[in-house]
Amino acid sequence: MNTKMKRDDEHISVPMIIGQISRMQRSRMRESEPENSIMSQNSCRALFWSLANSDGVTQLELAESTKLKPPTVSVALKRMEEQGYVRRETDPMDMRAVRVFLTDAGKALDASHLDRIHRIDEVIMRGISEEETKLLRDLLIKMRNNLANEESKAK
Repeated sequence: MNTKMKRDDEHISVPMIIGQISRMQRSRMRESEPENSIMSQNSCRALFWSLANSDGVTQLELAESTKLKPPTVSVALKRMEEQGYVRRETDPMDMRAVRVFLTDAGKALDASHLDRIHRIDEVIMRGISEEETKLLRDLLIKMRNNLANEESKAK
């Protein structure tokens, strides 16, 4: 690390450091993506993450959980469907609703993406003890919740 960076580290706020780490992590992820991968698109990554956690949700639920606009979700899902990563099915109980599912190819791509995330996480967390990791996780969750609470108050 260069000396200028060290000098600045003493005066930089914690949220700014988090932002720097986040940008560096996203850059590493982009570099590790296969060329022309659908996972290089933010909207598609968000949709994969959401579907991996709750497969079979509606497009509207995906828009809400990812905080993406419905037209963005629709366009991204079309692209993901064309490449064989998701399938959309009309809900038999509500013919107006369309449910979205990861295909086997989508699940495999998600697993590969998670593997790359874990490898980068190992680099990020190198030299940090389990105790420090737990404390850091707890503090970051508090910070995230502070922001989420502010957002809900503003609505």
